[in-house]
Amino acid sequence: MIRHKYAACGMCHLDPSGGGLLTPYGRDQGDLLLQTQYVDKGPDESTDASPTAGFLWGAFPVPDWLLLGGDFRGMVLAVKPQGTPADVRWIAMQVDLRAGLKIDWFRAGGSLGYAHGGALAASITHRAADNLVSREHWLGVSLDDDAFLVRAGRMNLPFGIRNIEHTLWVRTSTRTDINDQQQVGASLSYNGGDVRAELMGIVGNFQVNPDAYRERGYSGYLDWSPASGYSLGISSLLTSALLDITTKTTLIRQAHGLFARLSPADPLVIMAEANVLVNSPAGASTSAGVAGVLQADVEPVQGFHAMATGELLQNATTAATPSFGGWLALSWFFAPHVDIRADGGIQSVAAAGQASRVLTLLGQLHFYL
Repeated sequence: MIRHKYAACGMCHLDPSGGGLLTPYGRDQGDLLLQTQYVDKGPDESTDASPTAGFLWGAFPVPDWLLLGGDFRGMVLAVKPQGTPADVRWIAMQVDLRAGLKIDWFRAGGSLGYAHGGALAASITHRAADNLVSREHWLGVSLDDDAFLVRAGRMNLPFGIRNIEHTLWVRTSTRTDINDQQQVGASLSYNGGDVRAELMGIVGNFQVNPDAYRERGYSGYLDWSPASGYSLGISSLLTSALLDITTKTTLIRQAHGLFARLSPADPLVIMAEANVLVNSPAGASTSAGVAGVLQADVEPVQGFHAMATGELLQNATTAATPSFGGWLALSWFFAPHVDIRADGGIQSVAAAGQASRVLTLLGQLHFYL
């Protein structure tokens, strides 16, 4: 949306930092700006969204105070690590229903979904497979005509660029993806003019047990738009856990970095993020690493995107060689509420002092209610 001079997220999403449930305005902009237009509209129609922009493609009216939605994201994934056979799978990445309330100053949001596998950090049932998941559930108070929002509950962590590509190293290394890394806490967000920001106090993921695995700390960002089509931001995160879920040691974990969204020419968007990673385990020396990503997105025709992405990871817990990755992708928003995407990537993944090559191909189908 930075291509269309939207630097902030709160007008289109219930979450003031973006992602998830859409507002009526966001649904209209998705119809007008994201989807391929097959028929030229007259001057009187150019700002009118199609009736299919509404919930369930406009099947029935929904009052302004009630937000309803849902997402289905399915993927065919083929992974070929160096020296091993290819692994080809179908994955239902997201099967979620969402709802939100905007009643005077009161705000609320939540989701309930199904996961055949994965998303364990968001699970509310605890079977080996086929779990119910709730990625978000929170209550909030809007102040100063939505310039400020105070929330408490399980929320996406405010950090860096919020995107659906949850396997990028900038997301996995900072544990700030929107797949299942939400945390319970309280936050204050601000959306005003050229500045947006959010700061969240983290009290832990209460869908993970026992309590020793739960992280406490903070996460936040500050984003400034110095000119139309440009956005620059800083992020900071610090958490501690008695028993880190990955290292199984007492760990203080930090991530601090910069991010940018730039549209220097009409068809082009450049997104970049770079973070310093710092781990301080109990009884061991502090180690540092970096994670970065650079992505160029070209939209030659409205709704059709060609993307090139490069990423880097120097793990904060090892002295291994850095990992590198390169991706090419095509994405098409070809119908109301529907898009398809194909990605191909090669990664050089460092482990145990050496690097191995991994080839990944994937195809995605996404639609939202």
